[in-house]
Amino acid sequence: MKAEGRSPAGDLLDDLAEQVSVAAVEAFGVSKDAANALGTDVAMRMVEQWGGQQLYMPKGARIEASRMHQQIYEDWKGQNHRELARKYGFSLQFIYRVIKVLRKADLDSRQRDMFSPVGHD
Repeated sequence: MKAEGRSPAGDLLDDLAEQVSVAAVEAFGVSKDAANALGTDVAMRMVEQWGGQQLYMPKGARIEASRMHQQIYEDWKGQNHRELARKYGFSLQFIYRVIKVLRKADLDSRQRDMFSPVGHD
């Protein structure tokens, strides 16, 4: 909620600091003092990086889509494409495409590069 006489930008920075603080306590169990310090630090870094610029805050559709795609991949058991299409309300082709892309990324992340130097112990 906007405080009287405050700018939306100031409210945004205060809320950013608060949200980081809450997330740090919930996700990592850090003390409230440490979480507040982290929240303030993140807000100040955003000021240093973006201060003075006009910003548009997207609604996060890309992040939500990425989470949905990851959930589809995690629910994939090898042969349950139709079930996933029904569950998530997407076409069968879309489910195949999501799994293909994420499976390739998963395999690539596990694959060693044969041209990278290997340390000798």
